[in-house]
Amino acid sequence: MEDSVNYAEYTVTKKPEGANLRKRILLIAVYLIYIAVVVTLTVVTKGGGAMLGFLFFLVFIIIVFFSWKMVKEDRKYECLNAKLVISELNEGIGSKPKVVSEDLISAYSLIAPANEEYKAQWTEADEIKDFRGDTKSPDSYFARMEKDGKSTVILFETTNKMLKIMKFYNSKGTVVTEVRR
Repeated sequence: MEDSVNYAEYTVTKKPEGANLRKRILLIAVYLIYIAVVVTLTVVTKGGGAMLGFLFFLVFIIIVFFSWKMVKEDRKYECLNAKLVISELNEGIGSKPKVVSEDLISAYSLIAPANEEYKAQWTEADEIKDFRGDTKSPDSYFARMEKDGKSTVILFETTNKMLKIMKFYNSKGTVVTEVRR
């Protein structure tokens, strides 16, 4: 499927900014506090034994492994079967991508760059879902849909190939500009 003319995908990692940056700083602080407590306990117990030290180290690795996934946000965008599919990727063992948005490309009333020219179209929606890796990305686009009297906007990053596919499936509603990829 990946070699198809009508298939494109792109994956981005969420840039640490805003709430995500605060979460990362908080987690690093928790890690440092944990290490400080372990070192203090080791000094107070005069070594505490190699087995206890190994146990604390093992617990630390497990804590980091499971907690860092809370702040590592990867998104995968796909133009697949005439749909725009956006998934969240987790790096856990056996985890599968979680689809957070999936709609026909032709169902969007407007797919355009998220810039000043179209700002009113995407900022004045009833619901805005931001799936971009970087809010300042020059490749930011939005897809607007009106459904049941409610407007929903999805913000994402795109590639030239994705734009060509979107233009094919929604020629009237897609604004094509040159992007970096």
